[in-house]
Amino acid sequence: MNFIGVMALMGALVLSACQSQKKLDYEATHFTSLPGSQKDGTLEAFPAMQRSCDVVLKESPTKRYSTRVGAQNGKASDWYPFCKAIKAYTAIPSEAEWRQLLTTYLTPYKLSLNGVSKGQFTGYYEPMLRGSKKRYGPYQTPLYALPKNALINTNIPRSQIVSGGLSNKGLELVWVDNPVDAFFLQIQGSGRVVLEDGAVLRLGYAGTNKHPYFPIGKALVSRGALKLGEVSMQSICAWLKEHPLEAESVMSENQSYVFFRILEGEGPIGSQGVALTPGRSLAVDPGYISLGTPMWIDLNHPDCKKERLQKLMMAQDTGGAIKGGLRGDYFWGYGDAPSEYAGKMNSDGEYYALLPKV
Repeated sequence: MNFIGVMALMGALVLSACQSQKKLDYEATHFTSLPGSQKDGTLEAFPAMQRSCDVVLKESPTKRYSTRVGAQNGKASDWYPFCKAIKAYTAIPSEAEWRQLLTTYLTPYKLSLNGVSKGQFTGYYEPMLRGSKKRYGPYQTPLYALPKNALINTNIPRSQIVSGGLSNKGLELVWVDNPVDAFFLQIQGSGRVVLEDGAVLRLGYAGTNKHPYFPIGKALVSRGALKLGEVSMQSICAWLKEHPLEAESVMSENQSYVFFRILEGEGPIGSQGVALTPGRSLAVDPGYISLGTPMWIDLNHPDCKKERLQKLMMAQDTGGAIKGGLRGDYFWGYGDAPSEYAGKMNSDGEYYALLPKV
């Protein structure tokens, strides 16, 4: 599974019991009934949809897609009319033209599980670290590439890897100056490393050691280090940096480990294989929602002073902590504000899937 940036830090301290059902319920509605439908500049999602359609149109027509209400036998070709209409534009259409295209080809459905429509939404971002191509001075924490040599065992737990289990095998991509920052880069799945000469290295997800993801916020609550209501990316990061002697034992309660690759061009790259769009790309559970599906969200902004997030998104990514039909991870992008919002975001909200008329 080629996913990036995707293990939201607070992903599922507790998952709703309703998520155990594997079949979503769909309630058809109208575009004008979507929350905030008249406020959102839906045209901002046009480039993201074009990228997704580039992928879909290359798929086998019979590849399974969840496009049909109450059934799992939808296929890629269900999306072809919509995607071909999008690709026919040689220039970005007007907002009115775009909305007309959406209503012509798609039908919105409100999603629920066992009669419950509220789901959990977290956020992720693209972090910035400081690093060096050589190990020296403060640069002591390696970020590893996924080995191409099948004889190198990468299925060992994180605790063994950080203790040197993969050292001296030529896998070190870069050395960074803080093990806690490296840990959070792995949770986000992609990021940027500023080298000593000012050059920026962009890293993307390449694979994992196949160990399950475990949210360490839960471990800190169990230890009594943090109270449940205090847990956020910022509070966890602060605790780890304030307790360097205990930090690694806490971080290795999550035995999952992420390997990276150097990215060229646009990025970060999501599980669908396309560059993610800040504020328009969403990580989902592909067991319920197919990548490339347009989604409408309605949830609280992590900044209580800002309006609700009611907008058109694209399902373009996945994540180790993103499990369940009513689970979403909002990609905020790069910078201080995205970092703050992603770290604080743990919102209840509702989902709408925009499915092709077939």
